[in-house]
Amino acid sequence: MRLHWFSIFILLTASLVLVHYLPFWKDVEFGDETTYLGSGLSFSIPFKGGVQWGPLYAAWYAFWHFFIPDTLNLYYFNWALLSVLAGISVFIFVRSLGVSLAAATWIAVLFLFSDQNVPLNPKISIAPFCLILGVLALIQLRSWSNSRRFLVISLVGLLCAYCRPEFYISFLLALIIAVFWLWKEKGILQPTLMRWAGVFVILAVGLHLLFGNPLFTGDDNRSTVAFQQHFVVNYSAWMNQPEPSTIEAQLQLFHKVMGENVHTLTDAIKMQPQWTFKHITTNIVHTVTANLTNVVSIFYQTLFRGWYSPWRMGVAVGILLVFLFLIDYKTTARNFRKKPVDGWGFVGLITLLIPTLIATVLIYPRTHYLIFHLVLVLWVIAFVLSRLSLRKVKIMQPFSAAFLALLVLSIFVTVRVPEYHRKAPTPTADNVRFITQLTPKERLRVLERDWYRVFLKDGSDWIHVEEYTDGDFAKFVRDKNINFILMTQDMQSYFGKDAGFASFLNQYKSEGFVKLPTNSEGAYLFIKQSLL
Repeated sequence: MRLHWFSIFILLTASLVLVHYLPFWKDVEFGDETTYLGSGLSFSIPFKGGVQWGPLYAAWYAFWHFFIPDTLNLYYFNWALLSVLAGISVFIFVRSLGVSLAAATWIAVLFLFSDQNVPLNPKISIAPFCLILGVLALIQLRSWSNSRRFLVISLVGLLCAYCRPEFYISFLLALIIAVFWLWKEKGILQPTLMRWAGVFVILAVGLHLLFGNPLFTGDDNRSTVAFQQHFVVNYSAWMNQPEPSTIEAQLQLFHKVMGENVHTLTDAIKMQPQWTFKHITTNIVHTVTANLTNVVSIFYQTLFRGWYSPWRMGVAVGILLVFLFLIDYKTTARNFRKKPVDGWGFVGLITLLIPTLIATVLIYPRTHYLIFHLVLVLWVIAFVLSRLSLRKVKIMQPFSAAFLALLVLSIFVTVRVPEYHRKAPTPTADNVRFITQLTPKERLRVLERDWYRVFLKDGSDWIHVEEYTDGDFAKFVRDKNINFILMTQDMQSYFGKDAGFASFLNQYKSEGFVKLPTNSEGAYLFIKQSLL
């Protein structure tokens, strides 16, 4: 029992080390995550953001917003909380599969500090990742019939689908398996089985009434655009050319290569089978190599991060050889022969992962899909470790091997403290802090390429930079009634060669703007004097 408490202490300490100083070294990252954040800030039923854009995740943001009104603090809190929950979920999952306490703690801590956790963006993927690990651990720890197990798996698949819509496939597949087992077990588990089915129906129908169907919405634009964009990513690599910098340019290149009548993957298969086959085979190769890279990253790179001695590989090989020496191969072989495999539990795991396996092959192996493949990797590791038996070494008799392993882990966590207790430039967060201190007298009309508007205290109107086409920047600003232009490094690069913007730089005062520095990296804000 003391070892259990020691293990929990190490896991919580590692979590604290990882996130306690997060806002001081991690900058804000824009993209889909800030879209979800914005949806959470304005969350309502019916959900206005669209059923394919994570209504449940937006509700999660909305819940915490009650307690954390500052949007920037909410952003960092959510990032930290999900990072910690991911590590805890990994620990619970591998423990449920029979991995020893010390090994499970090591795996969880290595994942916590790995590049697959805190750096993962968008963070929304961690939410279904935790749900999947949680339900897979639950069905291992509870002696449930298969019908009950797959009802729960199906429900979790539906919850995941309201974070990422592709998991609706898991919901349907698990539901089909659950119905099969309900039919097989109907004479054995009555009437409790019917109560489970009733609760499932109420929850599933309720979620559909609240948010709608996340997959079959009649609007497949999101998956269509994703396919087009990622085909262009592969095409650019094949042609050894830079990727287009805007979505519009990406889509133009896609149609130039594939044809104006090709939009979806189905169209591509019918009309451009050679390009499509090359796209899919490239994705398969990238998926395999990326997963292998992630495994090496977690269990090797994370372990030796910060120590780049030429002896590093030698030390890793030495640790591996010692570990192989300590294995009791006779007992281990017997364990592999005799210890049963939970086949239907593994089917449940694959059912939950199928959408991400399909997505990486047909669309692209993005990091926020590959995180789910790690569940399968963890299952394989747990399958092996739970059957390993170690020899007793006399020199270690006075100590518990688990205690020694946890003691070394505590040293590893301590060594990590300087890496995460530091300050680093956070220019985007500095911009956010600056603009949120302003109290404009009128509604803002914002020209930007990023998502700063999400952090503004009051509502604002977004004017897309792509709307500027005529070369007269000052006239464009007047016509669109723009009163807020945050010139980040990205915006300065975007307009750097535009003569109209260069002219505006010389006359912004006459247009009624003032120029305010926003961070130490050279960003500045044009804002109408009348707003201040």
